[in-house]
Amino acid sequence: MLETLKDLEQRYLWDRNWSDAPAWQRVGIGVARTLLLVVRDVIGGDLTLRAMSLVYTTLLSLVPLLALSFSILKGFGVQNQLNDTLRTALEPLGEQKAIELTENLITFVNNMNVGVLGAVGLIFLIYTVVSLMQKIEAAFNHVWRIHIPRTFGERFTTFISAITIGPLLIFAAIALTGTVMSTTVMSRLQEIPMVGSLIETAARLLPFGLVIIAFTFLYAFIPNTRVQLKAALVGGAVAGVLWELLSFGFASYASGTSNYQLVYATFATAIFFMIWLYLNWMILLIGASIAFYRQHPAIVATGLKEIHFSAEQSSAYALSLLTKIGRRYYEKLAPLSLDELASGYHLPVHVLETSLSRLVNVGILAEVEGARPQYVPGIPFDTTSVAEVLERLTTFQPANTYAPPLIAEPNIEAIIHANRTAREEALAGLTLKQLALAAGSAVSTTEEPEVEPVDQADGASG
Repeated sequence: MLETLKDLEQRYLWDRNWSDAPAWQRVGIGVARTLLLVVRDVIGGDLTLRAMSLVYTTLLSLVPLLALSFSILKGFGVQNQLNDTLRTALEPLGEQKAIELTENLITFVNNMNVGVLGAVGLIFLIYTVVSLMQKIEAAFNHVWRIHIPRTFGERFTTFISAITIGPLLIFAAIALTGTVMSTTVMSRLQEIPMVGSLIETAARLLPFGLVIIAFTFLYAFIPNTRVQLKAALVGGAVAGVLWELLSFGFASYASGTSNYQLVYATFATAIFFMIWLYLNWMILLIGASIAFYRQHPAIVATGLKEIHFSAEQSSAYALSLLTKIGRRYYEKLAPLSLDELASGYHLPVHVLETSLSRLVNVGILAEVEGARPQYVPGIPFDTTSVAEVLERLTTFQPANTYAPPLIAEPNIEAIIHANRTAREEALAGLTLKQLALAAGSAVSTTEEPEVEPVDQADGASG
């Protein structure tokens, strides 16, 4: 039966062409494919390992993070909201457990004395908070197949913004909502039957909306790549629904587990809290995975098959990248970033990352450091021939690798030499500058992949 189900899945979900099907069928197939790929990600184990790592780091950094947030909120006079918000967030653990954990956490925060900790203790507390942010970024980058981390300066500004501004905005929104709901005008509106029902419904949906906005914000800005807002919103909406369902289900489960209190005694609350943290991190990573697949439907359509360039395609994409980057350089426009190039080819970032890294390693391109790596010519394009580029790419040997010597075969050496000579003669000294600026005849000497070019306006805005 399992083999039959796999055969049906392959036949109807992946092999069949649904491009001519009605819109509702295409949407349904896309959703089914995405769900199946997310299930594969979870079963594969990478997401669970990341979630477990985040649980451990959260336990270490939770009290310092709350202390830092408390000190910031205290400056704005809204620190009293921390107790109620924590208790509301922990309600799925059960009313008694939520109250107990909230009281313990607030006690830890109030008892934290930086003067007693000393310099070493303070550094350790700051490190635990930064470590949590780094692990969150690493987990999101893993989901998005990104291997290039942020620079230290960008990490510092991003983490400080998330740690300081994030809690302030959340508590400010909660306080503002409470203030608005308690006004005289709002009280009078609630007395109107229809309007009062709408206001009550909106007030109940507000926390759910805030959760979706928070998840969307994380999916849009934490990964070290350009995330489309609609993709982040889809991931945030799905994660928000799962989070609400988990809260309801976990609360129902926790209310009927009095026997665990007898077995684990005082450890029961801590165990339930760790399970709750793990499930929350899993939902957050699942939402990030959904956002990734929403932004890259081409990967979904392949069934998560990894894109692999043939030798001919590798050369073609390398020349195409050099053409776009060289054209931007000679037109004196802002250099293209990895995100912009990937968007122009409608490919995931990690696919082009290999090609660009190879061009940088052979010295043809250079990276411009910044918020996002940008690429400019690394050698004079007006004196570098296309034949030389192809030769460098063909003979490229990665660092820290060893190429065994080729057994001397006169016939093979003659073939390689003839191929090199024929390529140089066919290209007739065509330079990279000519390739980048030519409008017709010169470009025809190389086969560029059939992809949409990067929009000039988009690139300039980057």
